[in-house]
Amino acid sequence: MMDGLKEHAFSSEELILAHIDRIQKLQPIINAVTHERFEEARREARAADQLRMRGDENLPTLLGMPISVKEMYAIQGLPWTGGVHRHRDRIATKDAEAVHRVREAGAVVLCKTNTSTLTMTHETDNVLFGRTSHPLDPTRTPGGSSGGEAALIASYGSAWGIGSDLGGSIRLPAHLCGICGIRPTHDVIPTDGEYPSYPHHLHMNSAGPLARTVQDVRLLYEVLSHRKADTYLDGVKVHWLASVAEAPVDNDMLASLGEIVREVSQAIPVEPADGALLHGVVQLWQSVILSDGGQATIEEIREGESFSLEYELMRALFGRRIYHKWILALLFGAKYVARSKRSLDDLMKEISLLRAQFNAVIGDRGVLLMPVFPWTAPKHGKIANTVYSNRGHRILPYLVLANALGYPAMTVRAGIASNGLPFGIQVVGGEHGENEVFAVAELIEQICS
Repeated sequence: MMDGLKEHAFSSEELILAHIDRIQKLQPIINAVTHERFEEARREARAADQLRMRGDENLPTLLGMPISVKEMYAIQGLPWTGGVHRHRDRIATKDAEAVHRVREAGAVVLCKTNTSTLTMTHETDNVLFGRTSHPLDPTRTPGGSSGGEAALIASYGSAWGIGSDLGGSIRLPAHLCGICGIRPTHDVIPTDGEYPSYPHHLHMNSAGPLARTVQDVRLLYEVLSHRKADTYLDGVKVHWLASVAEAPVDNDMLASLGEIVREVSQAIPVEPADGALLHGVVQLWQSVILSDGGQATIEEIREGESFSLEYELMRALFGRRIYHKWILALLFGAKYVARSKRSLDDLMKEISLLRAQFNAVIGDRGVLLMPVFPWTAPKHGKIANTVYSNRGHRILPYLVLANALGYPAMTVRAGIASNGLPFGIQVVGGEHGENEVFAVAELIEQICS
Protein backbone atom coordinates (compact mmCIF):
# COMPACT_ATOMS: atom_id res chain seq x y z
CA MET A 1 0.00 0.00 0.00
CA MET A 2 2.74 2.47 0.94
CA ASP A 3 4.81 1.32 -2.03
CA GLY A 4 1.82 1.98 -4.29
CA LEU A 5 1.65 5.57 -3.11
CA LYS A 6 5.38 6.09 -3.46
CA GLU A 7 5.37 4.64 -6.98
CA HIS A 8 2.27 6.67 -7.95
CA ALA A 9 0.29 3.52 -8.75
CA PHE A 10 -2.65 5.27 -7.09
CA SER A 11 -3.20 8.50 -5.24
CA SER A 12 -3.86 9.00 -1.56
CA GLU A 13 -7.31 10.32 -2.43
CA GLU A 14 -8.07 7.12 -4.33
CA LEU A 15 -6.80 5.07 -1.42
CA ILE A 16 -8.87 6.99 1.11
CA LEU A 17 -11.99 6.81 -1.07
CA ALA A 18 -11.55 3.04 -1.40
CA HIS A 19 -11.39 2.70 2.38
CA ILE A 20 -14.40 4.96 2.86
CA ASP A 21 -16.38 2.85 0.41
CA ARG A 22 -15.31 -0.28 2.26
CA ILE A 23 -16.33 1.17 5.62
CA GLN A 24 -19.75 2.18 4.30
CA LYS A 25 -20.36 -1.36 3.10
CA LEU A 26 -19.08 -2.93 6.32
CA GLN A 27 -20.75 -0.70 8.88
CA PRO A 28 -24.28 -2.17 8.67
CA ILE A 29 -22.78 -5.63 9.24
CA ILE A 30 -20.09 -5.18 11.91
CA ASN A 31 -20.97 -1.78 13.46
CA ALA A 32 -17.33 -0.90 14.11
CA VAL A 33 -17.41 2.89 13.53
CA THR A 34 -18.76 5.44 16.00
CA HIS A 35 -17.86 8.70 14.24
CA GLU A 36 -16.57 9.36 10.75
CA ARG A 37 -14.67 12.29 9.27
CA PHE A 38 -14.81 11.30 5.61
CA GLU A 39 -14.98 14.77 4.07
CA GLU A 40 -12.04 15.98 6.13
CA ALA A 41 -10.15 12.79 5.21
CA ARG A 42 -10.66 13.44 1.49
CA ARG A 43 -9.32 16.97 1.84
CA GLU A 44 -6.30 15.75 3.78
CA ALA A 45 -5.66 13.05 1.17
CA ARG A 46 -5.68 15.62 -1.63
CA ALA A 47 -3.21 17.76 0.33
CA ALA A 48 -1.00 14.68 0.80
CA ASP A 49 -1.09 14.04 -2.95
CA GLN A 50 -0.03 17.60 -3.67
CA LEU A 51 2.86 17.31 -1.23
CA ARG A 52 3.98 14.01 -2.76
CA MET A 53 3.85 15.45 -6.28
CA ARG A 54 6.43 18.06 -5.31
CA GLY A 55 9.02 15.31 -5.28
CA ASP A 56 10.46 16.02 -1.83
CA GLU A 57 12.69 13.24 -0.51
CA ASN A 58 11.93 13.63 3.21
CA LEU A 59 8.19 13.07 3.28
CA PRO A 60 6.32 12.20 6.49
CA THR A 61 6.41 8.47 7.27
CA LEU A 62 2.67 7.81 6.93
CA LEU A 63 1.85 10.47 4.35
CA GLY A 64 -1.62 9.91 2.94
CA MET A 65 -2.17 6.57 4.69
CA PRO A 66 -5.56 5.68 6.26
CA ILE A 67 -5.82 5.10 10.00
CA SER A 68 -8.63 4.67 12.51
CA VAL A 69 -8.68 5.51 16.21
CA LYS A 70 -10.40 3.94 19.21
CA GLU A 71 -13.23 6.08 20.54
CA MET A 72 -11.50 6.68 23.88
CA TYR A 73 -8.91 8.96 22.22
CA ALA A 74 -9.69 12.64 21.74
CA ILE A 75 -9.90 13.89 18.15
CA GLN A 76 -10.51 17.60 17.89
CA GLY A 77 -14.05 18.38 16.77
CA LEU A 78 -15.41 14.85 17.26
CA PRO A 79 -17.42 13.40 20.16
CA TRP A 80 -15.35 11.92 22.97
CA THR A 81 -17.65 9.78 25.08
CA GLY A 82 -16.07 6.52 26.23
CA GLY A 83 -19.45 4.97 25.43
CA VAL A 84 -20.94 6.78 28.44
CA HIS A 85 -24.47 8.18 28.10
CA ARG A 86 -23.62 11.15 30.30
CA HIS A 87 -20.93 12.29 27.82
CA ARG A 88 -22.93 11.70 24.64
CA ASP A 89 -22.67 15.39 23.63
CA ARG A 90 -19.07 16.06 24.70
CA ILE A 91 -16.78 17.27 21.89
CA ALA A 92 -12.99 17.08 22.10
CA THR A 93 -11.23 20.43 21.85
CA LYS A 94 -7.81 19.02 20.92
CA ASP A 95 -6.20 15.80 19.74
CA ALA A 96 -4.86 13.15 22.05
CA GLU A 97 -1.07 12.99 21.89
CA ALA A 98 -1.16 9.64 20.02
CA VAL A 99 -3.49 11.15 17.42
CA HIS A 100 -1.27 14.21 17.15
CA ARG A 101 1.74 12.00 16.46
CA VAL A 102 0.14 10.02 13.63
CA ARG A 103 -1.17 13.22 12.04
CA GLU A 104 2.28 14.74 12.35
CA ALA A 105 3.53 11.68 10.45
CA GLY A 106 1.05 12.42 7.64
CA ALA A 107 -1.63 9.80 8.36
CA VAL A 108 -5.24 10.51 7.41
CA VAL A 109 -7.68 9.73 10.23
CA LEU A 110 -10.82 8.14 8.79
CA CYS A 111 -12.95 7.54 11.85
CA LYS A 112 -13.28 6.60 15.48
CA THR A 113 -14.13 3.02 16.38
CA ASN A 114 -16.29 1.32 18.95
CA THR A 115 -15.29 0.17 22.42
CA SER A 116 -16.93 -1.11 25.58
CA THR A 117 -18.14 1.37 28.19
CA LEU A 118 -15.05 3.03 29.67
CA THR A 119 -13.02 0.22 28.00
CA MET A 120 -13.95 -2.01 30.93
CA THR A 121 -15.14 -5.18 29.16
CA HIS A 122 -13.45 -7.80 26.98
CA GLU A 123 -16.22 -7.40 24.39
CA THR A 124 -17.33 -4.31 22.46
CA ASP A 125 -20.74 -2.91 23.34
CA ASN A 126 -22.14 0.23 24.99
CA VAL A 127 -25.40 2.14 25.31
CA LEU A 128 -24.48 4.85 22.80
CA PHE A 129 -23.20 2.90 19.80
CA GLY A 130 -24.36 -0.67 20.35
CA ARG A 131 -22.51 -3.89 19.71
CA THR A 132 -19.66 -4.58 17.30
CA SER A 133 -19.61 -7.96 15.56
CA HIS A 134 -16.87 -10.22 14.28
CA PRO A 135 -16.02 -9.65 10.60
CA LEU A 136 -16.40 -13.35 9.74
CA ASP A 137 -19.54 -14.11 11.74
CA PRO A 138 -21.94 -11.45 13.09
CA THR A 139 -23.11 -13.82 15.84
CA ARG A 140 -19.62 -13.72 17.37
CA THR A 141 -17.64 -11.07 19.22
CA PRO A 142 -14.42 -9.48 17.94
CA GLY A 143 -13.37 -9.09 21.57
CA GLY A 144 -12.74 -5.88 23.40
CA SER A 145 -12.25 -3.29 24.31
CA SER A 146 -10.48 -2.37 21.04
CA GLY A 147 -12.92 -4.57 19.15
CA GLY A 148 -14.01 -1.85 16.74
CA GLU A 149 -10.41 -1.32 15.68
CA ALA A 150 -9.66 -5.01 15.16
CA ALA A 151 -12.90 -5.73 13.30
CA LEU A 152 -12.39 -2.78 10.96
CA ILE A 153 -8.73 -3.54 10.20
CA ALA A 154 -9.40 -7.25 9.69
CA SER A 155 -12.15 -6.29 7.23
CA TYR A 156 -9.82 -3.99 5.26
CA GLY A 157 -11.72 -0.88 6.32
CA SER A 158 -8.55 0.63 7.76
CA ALA A 159 -4.83 -0.02 7.38
CA TRP A 160 -3.76 0.88 10.93
CA GLY A 161 -5.41 1.58 14.25
CA ILE A 162 -4.66 3.04 17.65
CA GLY A 163 -6.00 1.06 20.59
CA SER A 164 -5.40 0.66 24.30
CA ASP A 165 -4.68 -2.36 26.48
CA LEU A 166 -5.55 -2.49 30.18
CA GLY A 167 -6.32 -6.20 30.31
CA GLY A 168 -5.67 -7.54 26.83
CA SER A 169 -7.79 -4.97 24.99
CA ILE A 170 -5.43 -4.84 21.99
CA ARG A 171 -4.16 -8.42 22.03
CA LEU A 172 -7.51 -10.21 22.50
CA PRO A 173 -9.29 -8.52 19.55
CA ALA A 174 -6.17 -9.04 17.42
CA HIS A 175 -6.21 -12.75 18.30
CA LEU A 176 -9.94 -13.18 17.66
CA CYS A 177 -9.93 -11.22 14.39
CA GLY A 178 -6.68 -12.56 12.96
CA ILE A 179 -4.51 -9.45 12.95
CA CYS A 180 -1.51 -8.17 14.97
CA GLY A 181 -1.25 -5.73 17.83
CA ILE A 182 1.13 -4.74 20.60
CA ARG A 183 0.78 -3.22 24.04
CA PRO A 184 4.18 -1.67 24.70
CA THR A 185 5.78 -1.13 28.09
CA HIS A 186 3.36 1.13 29.92
CA ASP A 187 5.39 4.36 29.67
CA VAL A 188 6.50 4.15 26.02
CA ILE A 189 3.54 5.79 24.22
CA PRO A 190 1.93 8.88 25.81
CA THR A 191 -1.64 8.37 27.02
CA ASP A 192 -2.56 12.08 27.18
CA GLY A 193 -6.04 12.52 25.78
CA GLU A 194 -7.32 9.07 26.72
CA TYR A 195 -10.72 8.69 28.35
CA PRO A 196 -10.96 7.25 30.90
CA SER A 197 -7.63 7.61 32.68
CA TYR A 198 -7.67 6.15 36.20
CA PRO A 199 -4.64 6.80 38.45
CA HIS A 200 -5.30 3.64 40.45
CA HIS A 201 -4.71 1.52 37.33
CA LEU A 202 -1.04 2.33 37.79
CA HIS A 203 1.18 0.86 35.06
CA MET A 204 -1.36 -1.58 33.66
CA ASN A 205 -2.69 0.41 30.68
CA SER A 206 -0.81 1.10 27.45
CA ALA A 207 -1.64 2.78 24.17
CA GLY A 208 -0.61 0.71 21.18
CA PRO A 209 -0.97 0.02 17.45
CA LEU A 210 -2.93 -2.62 15.54
CA ALA A 211 -2.45 -3.65 11.90
CA ARG A 212 -2.61 -6.71 9.67
CA THR A 213 1.14 -7.41 9.71
CA VAL A 214 3.97 -7.25 12.22
CA GLN A 215 5.88 -4.86 9.97
CA ASP A 216 2.98 -2.41 9.91
CA VAL A 217 2.54 -2.65 13.68
CA ARG A 218 6.25 -1.93 14.11
CA LEU A 219 6.07 1.08 11.78
CA LEU A 220 3.16 2.61 13.68
CA TYR A 221 4.83 1.79 16.99
CA GLU A 222 7.88 3.80 15.89
CA VAL A 223 5.66 6.75 14.95
CA LEU A 224 3.72 6.63 18.22
CA SER A 225 6.70 6.04 20.51
CA HIS A 226 9.33 8.16 18.72
CA ARG A 227 11.62 5.13 19.12
CA LYS A 228 13.33 2.88 16.61
CA ALA A 229 12.53 -0.82 16.91
CA ASP A 230 15.43 -3.11 16.01
CA THR A 231 14.63 -6.72 15.17
CA TYR A 232 17.92 -8.58 15.58
CA LEU A 233 17.52 -12.16 16.79
CA ASP A 234 21.12 -12.55 17.94
CA GLY A 235 21.13 -13.20 21.67
CA VAL A 236 17.34 -13.44 21.99
CA LYS A 237 16.16 -16.22 24.30
CA VAL A 238 12.74 -17.87 23.89
CA HIS A 239 10.60 -19.65 26.46
CA TRP A 240 7.32 -21.46 25.76
CA LEU A 241 4.38 -21.72 28.14
CA ALA A 242 1.79 -23.97 26.48
CA SER A 243 -1.33 -24.20 28.65
CA VAL A 244 -2.26 -24.11 32.32
CA ALA A 245 -4.82 -26.39 33.94
CA GLU A 246 -7.06 -23.62 35.24
CA ALA A 247 -7.36 -22.06 31.75
CA PRO A 248 -7.10 -24.96 29.27
CA VAL A 249 -6.49 -23.97 25.66
CA ASP A 250 -8.56 -25.50 22.87
CA ASN A 251 -6.75 -28.67 21.76
CA ASP A 252 -6.89 -27.89 18.05
CA MET A 253 -5.46 -24.42 18.57
CA LEU A 254 -2.83 -25.62 21.05
CA ALA A 255 -1.57 -28.25 18.59
CA SER A 256 -1.10 -25.57 15.93
CA LEU A 257 0.73 -23.30 18.37
CA GLY A 258 3.01 -26.19 19.28
CA GLU A 259 3.92 -26.64 15.62
CA ILE A 260 4.81 -22.95 15.36
CA VAL A 261 7.02 -23.19 18.45
CA ARG A 262 8.79 -26.20 16.96
CA GLU A 263 9.49 -24.14 13.84
CA VAL A 264 10.78 -21.28 16.01
CA SER A 265 13.13 -23.71 17.75
CA GLN A 266 14.82 -24.38 14.41
CA ALA A 267 16.05 -20.77 14.43
CA ILE A 268 16.35 -20.03 18.17
CA PRO A 269 16.63 -22.42 21.10
CA VAL A 270 13.31 -22.68 22.96
CA GLU A 271 13.01 -23.71 26.60
CA PRO A 272 9.78 -24.67 28.42
CA ALA A 273 8.37 -22.29 31.04
CA ASP A 274 6.49 -23.29 34.17
CA GLY A 275 2.79 -22.43 34.26
CA ALA A 276 3.19 -21.45 37.91
CA LEU A 277 4.09 -18.03 36.55
CA LEU A 278 0.38 -17.43 35.87
CA HIS A 279 -0.87 -18.59 39.25
CA GLY A 280 -2.95 -15.87 40.90
CA VAL A 281 -2.23 -13.30 38.19
CA VAL A 282 -5.90 -12.72 37.32
CA GLN A 283 -6.76 -12.05 40.95
CA LEU A 284 -3.80 -9.67 41.24
CA TRP A 285 -4.77 -7.77 38.09
CA GLN A 286 -8.42 -7.66 39.12
CA SER A 287 -7.52 -6.40 42.58
CA VAL A 288 -5.72 -3.40 41.09
CA ILE A 289 -8.59 -2.66 38.69
CA LEU A 290 -11.13 -2.70 41.51
CA SER A 291 -8.92 -1.27 44.25
CA ASP A 292 -11.10 1.84 44.53
CA GLY A 293 -14.29 -0.20 44.87
CA GLY A 294 -15.56 1.12 41.54
CA GLN A 295 -15.89 4.70 42.79
CA ALA A 296 -14.06 6.28 39.85
CA THR A 297 -16.35 4.46 37.42
CA ILE A 298 -19.45 5.55 39.33
CA GLU A 299 -18.29 9.16 39.16
CA GLU A 300 -17.86 8.88 35.40
CA ILE A 301 -21.20 7.28 34.56
CA ARG A 302 -23.66 8.59 37.13
CA GLU A 303 -26.34 11.02 36.04
CA GLY A 304 -27.67 13.03 38.95
CA GLU A 305 -26.42 13.65 42.44
CA SER A 306 -26.63 10.07 43.66
CA PHE A 307 -26.15 6.56 42.29
CA SER A 308 -27.68 3.37 43.71
CA LEU A 309 -26.17 0.24 42.21
CA GLU A 310 -28.94 -1.98 43.49
CA TYR A 311 -31.62 0.32 42.06
CA GLU A 312 -29.89 0.54 38.67
CA LEU A 313 -29.44 -3.23 38.52
CA MET A 314 -33.17 -3.61 39.08
CA ARG A 315 -33.95 -1.06 36.38
CA ALA A 316 -31.57 -2.84 33.99
CA LEU A 317 -33.72 -5.95 34.28
CA PHE A 318 -36.51 -3.95 32.66
CA GLY A 319 -34.45 -2.59 29.78
CA ARG A 320 -33.00 0.60 31.27
CA ARG A 321 -30.31 1.68 28.80
CA ILE A 322 -28.48 4.61 30.39
CA TYR A 323 -26.07 2.25 32.16
CA HIS A 324 -24.88 -0.81 30.28
CA LYS A 325 -25.44 -4.12 32.06
CA TRP A 326 -21.73 -4.99 31.93
CA ILE A 327 -20.59 -1.81 33.65
CA LEU A 328 -23.18 -2.50 36.36
CA ALA A 329 -21.85 -6.06 36.63
CA LEU A 330 -18.34 -4.69 37.13
CA LEU A 331 -19.55 -2.40 39.90
CA PHE A 332 -21.43 -5.28 41.52
CA GLY A 333 -18.22 -7.32 41.53
CA ALA A 334 -16.26 -4.43 42.98
CA LYS A 335 -18.75 -4.03 45.80
CA TYR A 336 -19.76 -7.57 46.64
CA VAL A 337 -17.61 -10.24 44.99
CA ALA A 338 -14.17 -9.56 43.60
CA ARG A 339 -12.71 -6.58 45.41
CA SER A 340 -9.54 -7.33 47.35
CA LYS A 341 -8.94 -6.07 50.87
CA ARG A 342 -5.28 -5.48 50.03
CA SER A 343 -4.02 -1.91 49.69
CA LEU A 344 -2.37 -0.62 46.54
CA ASP A 345 0.95 -0.67 48.40
CA ASP A 346 0.48 -4.36 49.17
CA LEU A 347 -0.54 -5.05 45.58
CA MET A 348 2.58 -3.29 44.29
CA LYS A 349 4.72 -5.51 46.52
CA GLU A 350 3.07 -8.54 44.90
CA ILE A 351 3.68 -7.06 41.47
CA SER A 352 7.34 -6.55 42.33
CA LEU A 353 7.59 -10.23 43.25
CA LEU A 354 5.83 -11.21 40.00
CA ARG A 355 8.28 -9.08 38.01
CA ALA A 356 11.22 -10.73 39.74
CA GLN A 357 9.78 -14.16 38.99
CA PHE A 358 9.11 -13.28 35.34
CA ASN A 359 12.56 -11.73 34.87
CA ALA A 360 14.17 -14.85 36.32
CA VAL A 361 12.31 -16.98 33.78
CA ILE A 362 13.15 -15.01 30.63
CA GLY A 363 16.57 -13.65 31.61
CA ASP A 364 18.43 -11.04 29.59
CA ARG A 365 16.93 -10.38 26.13
CA GLY A 366 14.33 -13.08 26.71
CA VAL A 367 10.71 -13.45 25.60
CA LEU A 368 7.90 -15.71 26.67
CA LEU A 369 5.73 -17.34 24.01
CA MET A 370 2.28 -18.46 25.09
CA PRO A 371 -1.36 -18.49 23.93
CA VAL A 372 -3.32 -15.27 23.84
CA PHE A 373 -6.66 -16.75 24.89
CA PRO A 374 -8.09 -20.28 25.25
CA TRP A 375 -10.61 -20.00 22.40
CA THR A 376 -11.24 -18.56 18.98
CA ALA A 377 -14.02 -15.96 18.73
CA PRO A 378 -17.02 -17.09 20.82
CA LYS A 379 -20.64 -16.03 20.56
CA HIS A 380 -21.55 -12.57 21.81
CA GLY A 381 -21.65 -12.37 25.59
CA LYS A 382 -19.66 -15.49 26.42
CA ILE A 383 -16.45 -13.69 27.42
CA ALA A 384 -18.19 -10.98 29.44
CA ASN A 385 -20.50 -13.44 31.17
CA THR A 386 -17.54 -15.63 32.12
CA VAL A 387 -15.60 -12.71 33.59
CA TYR A 388 -18.57 -11.17 35.40
CA SER A 389 -19.59 -14.48 36.94
CA ASN A 390 -16.19 -14.36 38.70
CA ARG A 391 -14.63 -17.01 36.44
CA GLY A 392 -12.10 -14.77 34.75
CA HIS A 393 -9.30 -17.04 35.97
CA ARG A 394 -10.57 -19.62 33.45
CA ILE A 395 -9.83 -17.44 30.42
CA LEU A 396 -7.74 -14.35 31.26
CA PRO A 397 -4.38 -15.39 32.74
CA TYR A 398 -2.53 -15.38 29.39
CA LEU A 399 -3.78 -11.87 28.68
CA VAL A 400 -3.38 -10.06 31.97
CA LEU A 401 0.13 -11.21 32.88
CA ALA A 402 1.65 -8.44 30.75
CA ASN A 403 -0.72 -5.85 32.24
CA ALA A 404 0.12 -6.82 35.80
CA LEU A 405 3.81 -6.58 34.90
CA GLY A 406 3.47 -3.41 32.82
CA TYR A 407 5.63 -5.08 30.15
CA PRO A 408 5.31 -5.33 26.34
CA ALA A 409 3.27 -8.10 24.75
CA MET A 410 2.19 -8.70 21.17
CA THR A 411 -0.35 -10.85 19.36
CA VAL A 412 0.86 -12.29 16.06
CA ARG A 413 -1.56 -13.97 13.69
CA ALA A 414 -0.84 -17.70 13.87
CA GLY A 415 -3.39 -19.42 11.65
CA ILE A 416 -6.94 -20.64 11.13
CA ALA A 417 -8.54 -23.17 13.47
CA SER A 418 -10.62 -26.12 12.25
CA ASN A 419 -13.76 -24.05 12.83
CA GLY A 420 -12.57 -21.54 10.22
CA LEU A 421 -11.77 -18.77 12.70
CA PRO A 422 -8.36 -17.12 13.13
CA PHE A 423 -6.16 -17.21 16.20
CA GLY A 424 -2.85 -15.76 17.34
CA ILE A 425 0.19 -16.47 19.45
CA GLN A 426 1.55 -14.10 22.09
CA VAL A 427 5.08 -12.78 22.56
CA VAL A 428 5.76 -11.21 25.98
CA GLY A 429 9.00 -9.34 26.68
CA GLY A 430 10.78 -7.83 29.61
CA GLU A 431 10.51 -4.18 30.58
CA HIS A 432 11.28 -2.06 27.50
CA GLY A 433 11.94 -5.29 25.61
CA GLU A 434 10.02 -4.23 22.50
CA ASN A 435 13.00 -5.00 20.25
CA GLU A 436 13.04 -8.64 21.31
CA VAL A 437 9.25 -8.88 20.99
CA PHE A 438 9.29 -7.53 17.44
CA ALA A 439 12.23 -9.73 16.45
CA VAL A 440 10.47 -12.93 17.51
CA ALA A 441 7.12 -11.70 16.16
CA GLU A 442 8.64 -11.18 12.71
CA LEU A 443 10.14 -14.67 12.81
CA ILE A 444 6.74 -16.17 13.70
CA GLU A 445 5.04 -14.23 10.92
CA GLN A 446 7.57 -15.59 8.42
CA ILE A 447 6.91 -19.10 9.68
CA CYS A 448 3.13 -18.69 9.42
CA SER A 449 3.05 -16.97 6.05
